[in-house]
This record gives sequence, C-alpha cells and structure tokens, in this order.
Amino acid sequence: MNLSRYILKYSTDDGTLYFNTKTNHSFFLTNELNRVVDSNDVIRKEFHAYLDKNKYLSEGEYEVEKYLSKISDTDAELLELTILTHGDCNFRCKYCYEKFENIAMSTETEDAIVQFLKEKLQSGKYKYLSVGWFGGEPLLGYKTIKRLSPVFIDLCEKYQIHYQSAITTNGYLLTKNKFRYLNEKFKVTSYQITLDGDEESHNNQRVLQNGGLSYNRIFDNLKAMQESKFDFICVIRFNVSKDNYQNVKEFLTHDGIYFKDDSRFKISYHNIGNWGKGDRDINYCVTLLDKDASFELSKLAVTSGYHISSPEVVVNNNYTCYSNRKNHFMFNVRGIVQSCTVALYEPQNIFGNINKGFVNYSKLNDWVIRLDASCKECPFVLICKSGYCPMAKRITKTNSRYLCKSVKEKIRKNLALFALSKSYNDILDVD
Repeated sequence: MNLSRYILKYSTDDGTLYFNTKTNHSFFLTNELNRVVDSNDVIRKEFHAYLDKNKYLSEGEYEVEKYLSKISDTDAELLELTILTHGDCNFRCKYCYEKFENIAMSTETEDAIVQFLKEKLQSGKYKYLSVGWFGGEPLLGYKTIKRLSPVFIDLCEKYQIHYQSAITTNGYLLTKNKFRYLNEKFKVTSYQITLDGDEESHNNQRVLQNGGLSYNRIFDNLKAMQESKFDFICVIRFNVSKDNYQNVKEFLTHDGIYFKDDSRFKISYHNIGNWGKGDRDINYCVTLLDKDASFELSKLAVTSGYHISSPEVVVNNNYTCYSNRKNHFMFNVRGIVQSCTVALYEPQNIFGNINKGFVNYSKLNDWVIRLDASCKECPFVLICKSGYCPMAKRITKTNSRYLCKSVKEKIRKNLALFALSKSYNDILDVD
C-alpha cells in the first residue's frame, strides 16, 4: 500500500485519524479494524479500494503540483473584500493594536468601492464574493453596511455570483433588531464576537471607551441571537492572558452553558500576543502567557461538549490568511487599499487608494508568499503553502525555520483537536 506522503495521521488510544491534505477528506480507523486489515486478505483489498477511491494513495511524480494547482484555481474564483466601516471604536481594550479617529466612511469612498467591485465582477473571473465588515468597531459604521450591502447583493445576483458576508464586532451594539436586519436583509451570516472570560475578567480587559462595563450587554445580545431561528455561525472568541486564564476556563461551566448545545455557536481561544500598542498607554496592558493556552482550553471545551472552530479551519487545504490571497482587498475608512488587518500602519501594507482609482497590483503581488520549492516534499505543504502569514515574513521578518516549526506545531495540535471533536468524514470499524 503506497500511501501518499500528503496524508497526515494522528494516533489515539482507540485508533488512527487519517487526513488527506489533497482533498480534505478524513477517516478514523479503529485499532480493531486495523488488526483485521493486517490479517484478512479480503478486508485488506476492500480497505485498499477505499483508499484508492478517496485518493489516499500516491499519484506519482507531479502529485503535489496537481493539487496546488487545484487549490490555486479555487482561490482564483473567490473575491474577498474587507471593509473598515469606521475609524473609531466604542471600546478601549487593554491589548488593542489600533489607533482610532472618529471618522465614518464617506459616500465617495463607498461609491469608489462599488465601482471597483463592478469592474471585478464584470471580468467574469469570479464565482464567489466574500465581504468582511471590520473596524474600529464596524457597527459604528452601520450606515455603510446598510448602504453597501444591498448594492453588493444586487451585483452578485446580476452576475450570478454567490455572496457571503461576515462581521467581526465586539457585540455591544448588536441589538436584536440590528442582528435581524444584518441576517435577513444584508446576508451577514458569520459573526465573531469576543468575550474574555466571565463578567469580571471581561470587564477588566475589554473596557468601554468611557470606562464603563460591557459584559452584560454583549451577553444579552448573544442570548438574543441564540433564541432566534436564523441560520448563522457565531464564533465566540476568547483572548487569553495570565490575567483572565482561570476565568476563561470557568466560562465553560457557567455562562457558556447557554450556547453549549447550539451548533451555530463555536468557541475559539487565542493567546494574546504582542500585537502592537496602538493608542494605548504603555502601562494599559495585560500580562502575556508563556504557554499555549489556546490548545489546552480547546481540548477542555471539546471534552466538555462544546463546538470549537479551529480544527475545521486549520486542518484544511484552504487554510491561509486572507492577507495571503491574491484576490483579497481591504479598504480602510479613507479608502486606502491594504491587505493585512494587523499591520495597519506599515508602508509595506499599503497598495493604493480606491478614491483615486489606483491599486498597485505589482506591489500586492510581491506581498503574497510564494511556495518555496524545498517545501514540496513536506507532508504539510498543501495546508501551509510555505507559510500563511505575509506580515510574519515581510514585516516582522520572523525566522523562516521558526515560522515553519510553529506552523507545523499548530497543524499537529489542530489535528489532535480534529480527532478529539470527531470532525472526520468516516469511521472505519469492524461493524
């Protein structure tokens, strides 16, 4: 049996997870069936046929090129826009990297974005349009969402493009009625909302601009979402520091229970990093962890019966930062064209101004990471693609060897979560 080198495996006490990075197909082979495969010719042939059918076997010399080409073709059909609707935020979080100004997007900038989109869709290159609403706090710029969404939806209907929309919001302004409008009228079906633990720890890290408390209102808005009948996905994100680590754990046994059995809600944990100071005073901060709490907490969430988002995102050959996609464009509130939502103030991350009708495609093309030929033999290459973060390579100049090691570790950990959460397609057992 000549298994492809691009198959990832993860062993547990009960068997082995096989993940095909070529196709994103996966199965779990129990120990009992594995013993039968080794001793029974008929079962071995059936297992081999299953592997062949689902492309787990080696496909020859140009195998990786074939699937890299397929991934590239799929990427080429997707146009992604990230729109920063407002320059300010109603929060002043202790780890925020942004600098704020009280400015809304002008109608001139909105019109320029629409014109840009029309020209892109008229080309006939795209099958999908994905729009992400970002900030600042995007709901401070709700009028922009309200004005642009119907235009985007109409354009997609005209050119027969599949439209999807997401929002990253602190959730404070996401009232019941606003959520209904976003979902029903503007087709926003994906939400990311941050709760940094319980009421005490959240209110310590995520402070309102006026110094007030935010947890209870956000939690009430999340409950209103849960009580609705709408189809959506909401990722509840936890930014974890030494200050709130224990409180984040306790959320699972207290307030989190409200969302536990609703598959529309998924948990996501992220260690707070040195993301930048923004407008914060140097002493207005949190204490960073010296361990990967995200993996430990994710395991705890899964074993406690929660849905988590990370394994389905990371263990997937579509996995890459949107900033590393050649058809991703970010427009800030003044119409400046960028790619990365973290490196907002870096010259390398500025590619023109949509109000002037100018995008520096040559510079943008150089920003995107190309596959290193030395990576082609690596089992992780169809997921990693030589490093998924342009900022790490272009701006922070992270050592390539360290970056490679950290990406592999992240994939391995998420493979473990994939197995633990039983996210695989098939279970192969003696029955």
